[in-house]
Amino acid sequence: MTIAPTLTTHVMDQIRDRITRQQLAQGARLPSVRAMAEMQKVSKSTVVEAYDRLLAEGVISARRGSGYFVATPHPPMTLAAIGPKLDLHVDPLWISRQSLETEGDYLKPGCGWLPSS
Repeated sequence: MTIAPTLTTHVMDQIRDRITRQQLAQGARLPSVRAMAEMQKVSKSTVVEAYDRLLAEGVISARRGSGYFVATPHPPMTLAAIGPKLDLHVDPLWISRQSLETEGDYLKPGCGWLPSS
């Protein structure tokens, strides 16, 4: 059993499709809520919900008093970009392996096991 997409999802898909096919470029103004509702033959509340969802996903942006616009994509954030710049002289994987070795009569700090005594 498949569930039919809602009207809101249909409007969202139409906008995404136009962006993908480059019919709407970055920064392009989307039709007003009223105009989009008339074009898609749906209620204004359906368009408002679709715009709100696309806004939450970052597909479009809103400017107070100006309307909705195709958002400029942000480059993906990497851990290297947000993390501290470390000059590693020791391999972290080697440290992990060393902490798990059980040779000898002693436990290494950070190994996670309690001494038998």
